[in-house]
Amino acid sequence: MPDEAPFTADRIADLMEVLRAPEHRAGLEEATFTVVSVGDRAAGLLRVSGTISGTHSLRDWAGPNIAVRLSVPEQSVEFAGIDGAPETTARVYTVAGVDIESRTVALDIVRHRESSPAMRWLGRVRTGDVVPIAGPRPHRVPGPGLPRILLADSSALPAAIRILTRLPIEAPTVLVAAAPDDEIDLAEGELGDRRDYVTVQRAEPGIDRPLATAFAGMKVPAGASVWAAGEREGVREIRRRCRDDLVLPADSIRVFGYWKRGTSNTRIDVARLEAARASMEAGRGVFATDDLDIEI
Repeated sequence: MPDEAPFTADRIADLMEVLRAPEHRAGLEEATFTVVSVGDRAAGLLRVSGTISGTHSLRDWAGPNIAVRLSVPEQSVEFAGIDGAPETTARVYTVAGVDIESRTVALDIVRHRESSPAMRWLGRVRTGDVVPIAGPRPHRVPGPGLPRILLADSSALPAAIRILTRLPIEAPTVLVAAAPDDEIDLAEGELGDRRDYVTVQRAEPGIDRPLATAFAGMKVPAGASVWAAGEREGVREIRRRCRDDLVLPADSIRVFGYWKRGTSNTRIDVARLEAARASMEAGRGVFATDDLDIEI
């Protein structure tokens, strides 16, 4: 069940200490993102491009699965009226493209039906708007093993395509996508010549946990590498099959929950920070706890 405990000033202060920890901040640049263009890529997908302030190199921002944290100018409802709480709402997005020379970064953002600070900002964002951004944070890429199987819903499809277009393709690869047809068509177009080596399978739409359902019906060789990202409970089931049924090597299983149905991203972020704080207090690293082992 989601954590519905009330937030307090002391609880938030403890979480802010985690964010300030050197290990958590390692490699991150604090900058601003000045919007230069906003345009539809698909019915439910918007590309927001902007320039990054500063003079630091953006070479590390151009990797195969790089995340950045954008802070939109509206406070999360969970933090309203609490002293010391963040006055902006931070959300993590995958870098969809980088032009190092012009210092321009493109973010592909899925439009959700539910209202939220991020979705309200997306509805009013205009050229010239400036918001804080922090990055780059390298996220998981497929581990060792062949063939590679990638599974992604709409929230993770930009990351999957970035991986498939930036990493070498050493053998036939499968991408299972649970997304609207226009987003999958767009993804296939971005693969370019690599489309000859990547088989794109469309997960059955309109069902609960489509990625897990599609994966359950797949024959997975013993030496395969599985990368999956999307709704937490669905990818959790993918991880369970990889571990318990297929007994794949741990390093060949790379799965991550981007969101959870019925739970705000603020609640998810808080749970992750509290897990990191507990890990630090136990003498382990900030990122020592597997994200899917965190109860959210």
